[in-house]
Amino acid sequence: MATHELTWSAFLREPTSVEPMLEKGDVLLKRRDGEALRLSRESRGANTRQAIIDAVRLLRADPSADPIRGSDRGVTNRLPWTRFLPEEDRLTFVTEFIDHLEACADLGDFTALGRLLEEWKNTAAAYADGVAPALKRPVKAVGGRVPRPGR
Repeated sequence: MATHELTWSAFLREPTSVEPMLEKGDVLLKRRDGEALRLSRESRGANTRQAIIDAVRLLRADPSADPIRGSDRGVTNRLPWTRFLPEEDRLTFVTEFIDHLEACADLGDFTALGRLLEEWKNTAAAYADGVAPALKRPVKAVGGRVPRPGR
């Protein structure tokens, strides 16, 4: 994500100009007489906080489990929602998580890691609801009208 820069006085003259910039990333408000201020969307901050919390849980030292090498028990103890994932998917999740964590830390932007966690949690919810096997089947036909619910 890009960080856009804007002067404090430009922001005060036209505050609505910030909204389109926030669609693409954070906005840094430069001030002459003080430290710059950073504006960002709450959802981005929430994704970052959740990603860091889960990273700490997953990587916390535990001699009985090694989440990086795929120890299933370590992952399910730290992130209980992963219990709904099949074992192969849990191992894939850990690999993707570590890869994303490293890349995001290098960029200083954890948005992608937050998105990855949200996607995997949705996958776990699909397994928990029992709909995941149906979603994995190939689509036989495309098109046609979908009947209205309740008819």
